[in-house]
Amino acid sequence: MVISFVTGIFLALGQHFLYRSLNHKAYDSEDKKARVVLYGRALAYSCKVAFGGCVILCYRQRIWRTFRERALSVFTIDQLFLATEDPSLFLNWETITKATIVTAMALVLWVIPIATIVLSPAALTFGDFLELGTNNVGVPTLNFTAESFKDWRKRMVMPDGSTKKSLTYWNTTDRDAKTPGWYDYYDQPSADLKRIALMAAYNLKNQTLNRDDARIKSCGGDFNCTYAISFVAPGYNCVEIATGSNDDQKLHEAGAPFDTSALVPRGQNVYLASVDNGDYQRPQPAEFLSNQGGVPSGYIPDDFGFFKSEPVLWIGYSTNSTEPLPDDSPFRQNWTHRFDPHVFSCTHYETNYTVTFNYSGPFFTTHVSSEFLSPVVDTNFSRFDNGTINYNDPGPASNFLTPHLDVPKYKKVAAYHAMGKYLRDFLRGSMELVPPSPVGPSYAKVYSDITITKLVSNSTNEPLDDLPKRVQGLYTDMILSLFSAPQLLVVSEERMDVKTSKYKSTFMYTAPKLWACYIPVIFFVFVILLFGAFTIWEDGTTFGVGFSRIMVTTRNTTLDEISRGACLGNDPFPVELMQTRLKFGVLNEGGHELEYMGIEGSGVGHCAFGVPSELSPIHRGVRYAGLQRRSEGVKKMKED
Repeated sequence: MVISFVTGIFLALGQHFLYRSLNHKAYDSEDKKARVVLYGRALAYSCKVAFGGCVILCYRQRIWRTFRERALSVFTIDQLFLATEDPSLFLNWETITKATIVTAMALVLWVIPIATIVLSPAALTFGDFLELGTNNVGVPTLNFTAESFKDWRKRMVMPDGSTKKSLTYWNTTDRDAKTPGWYDYYDQPSADLKRIALMAAYNLKNQTLNRDDARIKSCGGDFNCTYAISFVAPGYNCVEIATGSNDDQKLHEAGAPFDTSALVPRGQNVYLASVDNGDYQRPQPAEFLSNQGGVPSGYIPDDFGFFKSEPVLWIGYSTNSTEPLPDDSPFRQNWTHRFDPHVFSCTHYETNYTVTFNYSGPFFTTHVSSEFLSPVVDTNFSRFDNGTINYNDPGPASNFLTPHLDVPKYKKVAAYHAMGKYLRDFLRGSMELVPPSPVGPSYAKVYSDITITKLVSNSTNEPLDDLPKRVQGLYTDMILSLFSAPQLLVVSEERMDVKTSKYKSTFMYTAPKLWACYIPVIFFVFVILLFGAFTIWEDGTTFGVGFSRIMVTTRNTTLDEISRGACLGNDPFPVELMQTRLKFGVLNEGGHELEYMGIEGSGVGHCAFGVPSELSPIHRGVRYAGLQRRSEGVKKMKED
């Protein structure tokens, strides 16, 4: 009994450790999956055999104690002997009331297969598992400082044979770089930058351009991942100056090139942008250039190729409030709804970006935070006597960026300027809105490339609300889209720990489910084991239910008489016999059997089934007739 119980516990532990070893493990082979599942089911079946064996052994001990204490019908005795294969005893009120303990044991025996074979394998399932980890990989980042030290005369060849390319094209005062005092100066953005800027502007998705294999490269394999990078790049700091027609005075004080009178409803423009005032002159003064392109001939002006200022973007737009105009409104003759004009300015800044990339399957999202550091070119314009801006007189001159003094800074600012130029190309121009009254309908006349960007509503063809923030966002998207071209000089790599995750189809083991099946079984089997052990101690011997045990315990002349005519073991059995109540005890008879067996002493009795009136209780420690006594008697008979 103990060995069976302990074996069952070890088998349950074996199933647990097997399932735990399979937890979150993926198998490509279906045969191997089926094989390991069968291993678990085999252990579950073995548990059932072990625990069931313990219960059966204890049950055998207990039914004999029940037969000694209770007089039961032959039908009930039949059912108790067949309890392991016939569950009908649970419908017999006599077994429930007079043999409660053994009936409960039988119930546990019938429930064990459900808990072990049926339910316990459900602790191991197959599904999607989110595997979390960390990879130390090289992720792409931006390094505009690399532009500071690029010489267009020298190709930068990468190990794979590709060439790193700059964001800018350059002119020079000497192609051979031999003339004393020679220097290179900025010409225009490169073709690679133009391609990326156009694609970023045309892109209407909620994600920036990126490489097709960006997730594999950045996450270190076929994972989802999250990481954050920081870099310094250009950015536009946009601030709203005027909201509504009453803020024109603020615009005049700020030196804006227009006011809200140019915007709907007072004016005809629903969008108006002035983005070129103070721009870098290209080409540099033509009278100083030779027929060799950007190479100057003869005298070179002192300020040749200087970055003296960066254009400030002045943008005005009007939004439809969807609120109908009152009948007494002065704008009622042209417009049906109230329009709110806005004017804002954007200054080009060197900006510290912190970007969090989140790759998930074929998609990715970015969360960007920025800190504006300092203007790209820190100069201001003087004013004429009438208060208007003199864009030909920036200052102070000490903040000019020259191509022959601080060359690294000049080249980096040139890259910033090239990025800003393409944003200005899309924002430049205007959109006129034809009034819907009196003839209608209203429609826009477009004189700007802003309509090819996501800054304009797809339904109304008018600028979207919160345009300052959207302009900053478009410029940020253009910068992040540089990651789609790893051949660019500014795209570099930074090693960092990346948080990875991946859904895998694996085995999934839930230990509480397994032990929710086994703990009740172990508990009840242990209680039954204690009952069985106590019964053996109480009886002083062990019992069995084999044929030999039945044969010797039914050797009673009374049983011979009442069972006469029913000796074939046939079904159905006589009803009157099945209703006869029997008990197990010591027969109250003479010593003829003892004398026949050659055993001396009348104190040794015969234990058998019989009617209660002919039986006495069995006492622990008394030596009743058994094989040992019989063998001694037979030996004596032979000697005589």
